[in-house]
Amino acid sequence: MIACTDVHFSYDGEHDALDGVSLSIADGEFVSVLGGNGSSKSTLARHLDALLVPSSGTVTVDGLDTAERRNVYDIRSRVGLVFQNPDDQIVAGTVEDDVAFGPENLGVPTDELRARVNEALSLVGLSGFERRETSSLSGGQKQRLALAGVLAMRPRTLVLDEATAMLDPRGRAALMRVCRELHEQGMTIVMITHFMEEAAEAGRIVVLDHGHVALDGAPEAVFSQADVLARLGLDVPLPYHVGLTLRREVPGLAPRLTIDAMLDELESQRGRSPLGTPTAAPSQRATSPMGQPVLEVEKVSFGYERHGDLALRDVSVSVREGELVGLLGHTGSGKSTLVQLMAGLERPASGRVLIGGAAGAGRHSRAWNRVGVVFQYPERQLFARTVREDVAFGPRNLGVTGDELAARVDGAIRGVGLDPDAVGDVSPFALSGGQQRRIAFAGVLAMEPDVLVFDEPVAGLDPRSRREFIRLLRKLHAQGRTIVMTSHNMDDAAELCDRLVALDHGSVLLDGTPTEVFSQADELRRMGLGIPDAQEMARRLIGRGWPLERGRLYTPDALIDDLRACLGVGIQHAAGTPHVEEVRR
Repeated sequence: MIACTDVHFSYDGEHDALDGVSLSIADGEFVSVLGGNGSSKSTLARHLDALLVPSSGTVTVDGLDTAERRNVYDIRSRVGLVFQNPDDQIVAGTVEDDVAFGPENLGVPTDELRARVNEALSLVGLSGFERRETSSLSGGQKQRLALAGVLAMRPRTLVLDEATAMLDPRGRAALMRVCRELHEQGMTIVMITHFMEEAAEAGRIVVLDHGHVALDGAPEAVFSQADVLARLGLDVPLPYHVGLTLRREVPGLAPRLTIDAMLDELESQRGRSPLGTPTAAPSQRATSPMGQPVLEVEKVSFGYERHGDLALRDVSVSVREGELVGLLGHTGSGKSTLVQLMAGLERPASGRVLIGGAAGAGRHSRAWNRVGVVFQYPERQLFARTVREDVAFGPRNLGVTGDELAARVDGAIRGVGLDPDAVGDVSPFALSGGQQRRIAFAGVLAMEPDVLVFDEPVAGLDPRSRREFIRLLRKLHAQGRTIVMTSHNMDDAAELCDRLVALDHGSVLLDGTPTEVFSQADELRRMGLGIPDAQEMARRLIGRGWPLERGRLYTPDALIDDLRACLGVGIQHAAGTPHVEEVRR
């Protein structure tokens, strides 16, 4: 179906984004493409439907050369591409018009067009949204809409460029289910992702590194090279990581890619020796004492006039000084709306928002200066000629000038782990994607807000970059900063947050420590969320009779250590044998 032969491509005529890519994808194959940020995965995706053509080499789709302009219509009838950011793909004012846009331009008759629109919306879970304005949708809903628009064209090949990055766990699972069904029906699937468990569902994995193919093979063959993946900034699925670590000490144990398969593999060890009992460990990590409430949302309701429904209903949330609070919720649950209210960008229909005891909502209030917001894809907040000018924009508009402004700017750049002398006079658009995101963070830090609010701060990042930003957020928190963050990633929430607030259809349903919230697994699933993978493995093992601690919130390392104790093996890596987690770090 797709053949790339020695493909080179350069955006500037000097540096190759694609550097000799040769790749063949068979009709009906399911291929996942992995790679760190900047490895040119998206550049490759755009070559597969002739949005880009090679500087040298060839790309053919179903035998059609993408460089031949006369072939473009036929190629794009065969290949549907879903972009990483749905705002780059949505073209119409209402949901049904947007889904109809593609097939209508292919000349699909009106009667069939209506059927295709309804079918596509049903597949992505947007039935009933036909007349909704596209501008009123949440980020995850827009992602599903972009997918529906492509599915309505009924392509033979579906290319997904990180199409699950903004989806909640239920939305991601639904999209993967759609992909499996389409693949079973014969569609070719090319899925670019940073989620290792998604890649494990493909029949083949291709790993890119700086524009060339570094690894290519079956999932088991690729993930068995954990050390190579770590050097490329990637990871392995958690069950496989558990298996890779334990097999050093448990003869005959084989790593498995899915939780179910790894649990069965662990069960196979039970008959060989009686299970031991892990040493009791604290079930809740120590947290710093919190100060007085610094941001309070009191009985707030809010609705968007254009579609009438309430986005938030009688929501009350209190954030204390020095606290790190995670906002969880399914796509459309009201998380981003709550963030906008906290920042004073919207006014509540009822209730009030207090910042440091003062009313913070409304266009005429100055209390919003005390809340700094970093939006989804924060690198899109960049606009100035140099890094220093961009970081200085916020504090300058607050009246900061002279030496104090210069000190704030350089201090904020250092605060996000960059050298102001090295990047200060560089265009922000000349930096890597990860550096751009850091500079966007610095622009908010330089305003010295009382509260930092991050809306999906690690969405779209590869595993290495994600870990770097987790460390950055932890550093900011350790410095005493008050932080609120939204997230669809349960592992991040468990690792970082002091407290979690779970929203469901605009209302607060759960509010407590990570241990308390993630103990409500059934309730979280009903809300379209889930629990961290390590916790899910522990929960299922307890159900099978393994003597793990019921009241504990398990991290990957804690789970592995307790499994060692259960299986009666020593901790070899402490005596010098490398631990996969250490290699990964």
